Amino acid sequence: MDKKICAVALAIFMVLPLLAAATQRVQAQGTTVNLIDQSAAVQAHTYFYAKVGTTINLTLYVQDVSSLWSWKVNVTWDNSMLQLAPTNNVTEGPFLSSNGASATLFVETPPTPGNIHELSSTLLENSSVTGSGALATISFTVENFGNTTINITDTRLLNPSGTDITSIGPISKALTIQYPGDVDGNNVVNMADVIDALKAFGSTPGMSRWNPACDITNKGQIDMGNIIAILLHFGQHYP
Repeated sequence: MDKKICAVALAIFMVLPLLAAATQRVQAQGTTVNLIDQSAAVQAHTYFYAKVGTTINLTLYVQDVSSLWSWKVNVTWDNSMLQLAPTNNVTEGPFLSSNGASATLFVETPPTPGNIHELSSTLLENSSVTGSGALATISFTVENFGNTTINITDTRLLNPSGTDITSIGPISKALTIQYPGDVDGNNVVNMADVIDALKAFGSTPGMSRWNPACDITNKGQIDMGNIIAILLHFGQHYP
């Protein structure tokens, strides 16, 4: 009996990882909306090497949607950390108009500090698009360094009959705006920052040595460019 119990237990332990992986695959399916870095190489990258006044571009991206006719979101952020870029701060992405059959009505309500109450686009004909692509790009200028988030709420994706395609919950894009060269966040650039970058040297996202804080050039790879960027600010103390 003990041997049978052990055999069953062993079988369960072997099957559980497979079931978990299968569940993850199922959960990964379906329509999603994300706010991603404009650079495809660092879509999951939440660290930005930036000085005050630097512009960062984040793209509202829909994945695996079917029969999209119209979309709408509400965007909020900490205006003391980020402000909308002074010009061309919101542009429509190419996805909704990619069918070529209809123009779009792209709407941005006049923003208030830290909020675009409604950002939306609708096809002007009873048509739709299916697939994945960019809905809009929002450009911000950095006002301060530290941790902040950009929040997407009230997301609606509609088909040509005006029915919601799926339910999309709130989306938060967490950003860490670093002082130039300060990898470890202690407000001084010293050998500790260089050593952290050397430990991660040659790594890319997904590797065990990957440290996104070291990718201060936002290229999705820790290389000599990052080391040099740190050395250019070596000895710098920040308030």
